Amino acid sequence: MKSTKLPYPDQDEAAFNIEPVEVGLRKNRPRSKLLAEKQTGKRYLGGKNMNKFKNPVSAGQASRLILRHYFQALEQAVDSDVIIVGAGPSGLVCAFELGEKGYDVTLIDRHLVPGGGIWGGATSFNKVILQKDVDNILTEFGIPYQEDDQALVVSALTLASKLIFAASSHPKVKLFNLMTAEDIHCTEGKVDGVVIISSAIEVSGLHVDPMVLMSKAVLDATGHDAVIANLYSRRIPLQITKESFMNPLQGEEDVIRNTRMIAPGLFVAGMAATNISGGCRMGPIFGGMLLSGKKAAQLIAEYI
Repeated sequence: MKSTKLPYPDQDEAAFNIEPVEVGLRKNRPRSKLLAEKQTGKRYLGGKNMNKFKNPVSAGQASRLILRHYFQALEQAVDSDVIIVGAGPSGLVCAFELGEKGYDVTLIDRHLVPGGGIWGGATSFNKVILQKDVDNILTEFGIPYQEDDQALVVSALTLASKLIFAASSHPKVKLFNLMTAEDIHCTEGKVDGVVIISSAIEVSGLHVDPMVLMSKAVLDATGHDAVIANLYSRRIPLQITKESFMNPLQGEEDVIRNTRMIAPGLFVAGMAATNISGGCRMGPIFGGMLLSGKKAAQLIAEYI
């Protein structure tokens, strides 16, 4: 088995050669200081008392800062270039790619933790498989892998967390978790927004009016449920064919081929694309999902 170690962007190997610090037990620490630390219970790092903050944060201060910055981001998200519903692998890749192209992207996910179906790997075994064809994408996102039997083996936890980090930290992308898209906004036959509600309100079943986020295009990346595509089809019927049997060899190509615009302003990617076009399931193989996200970004950029 060939092991390939990939560098993270803008970091060299020396950046990882950090010697662990044993707090209170560092070499050459004066015996008098060690004794004092033992007696007082205090621990020092770089000459600082680690038991006390120099700049403490109060509860009220924390609340004000959270509200201020969250609602600043939410207000900016009311009008964006693209709304992506679903922060699984294809949605995350698409958001990052569009952000890199300079578009303002709002990415929403109904779950507490974004990442879609990556986290569990295969039947809770937290490894996933990708084709060697997508090693450049893994390199782009700084995701290490092992090459084995002509395929790439990746930690499911690393893949999910790195994709989430790349999208959520991008200055052109705003990612909101615990936000559900319950309907679509259309103007003159074009999809140009989504109707949102707090996931907690949705789950509780309370009757509370939602809000609308506007955009130039919407991507349905909601996975097997294909939520946005099905909402559209209730009003204007689409030719929808549910996903077919498990067949990774075919399914990995189906998901890329079926990534497309299905109505003016409405695009599908990932398993949402598979689940409206009769594509095959593919299980814990994710190369097609990443390429679907890239293709969706290209199609949306051409559209808007």
